[in-house]
Amino acid sequence: MSVARVLTGLWRTSTETSDRAKDPKLKSRYYKIKRPALMEKIKFIINNKLKGWKILHVDEERGEILVEKRGMRRNQITITVYQVEPLRCSVDVLSAFEGFGDLGMSYFTVLNFFELLNKEVPPERK
Repeated sequence: MSVARVLTGLWRTSTETSDRAKDPKLKSRYYKIKRPALMEKIKFIINNKLKGWKILHVDEERGEILVEKRGMRRNQITITVYQVEPLRCSVDVLSAFEGFGDLGMSYFTVLNFFELLNKEVPPERK
């Protein structure tokens, strides 16, 4: 675990990916696949490969999946899949813990999710 990430996690309780993220590991990921197929892959990963993760709600029209991760503290994760082009999608993740400070766990939750997703669906290389 990175010391800087733990120190930042003393007051932060959430981590979000975006195209404008300063940290390259928190940039949006792009995949050459249609949105419905990517949504199915994500649901498969959550149900079969991520222990303690439970899908609470899926909104197919908006491309959002709301997930809860149980542990010592409850973690709410929102995964959003955007259809950028007919065969190209973008995935963004928001991970937030309840309470004060997460000691960097939301950051590592996002990285763990993308690591598993990238094994199932290879991302675009830029």
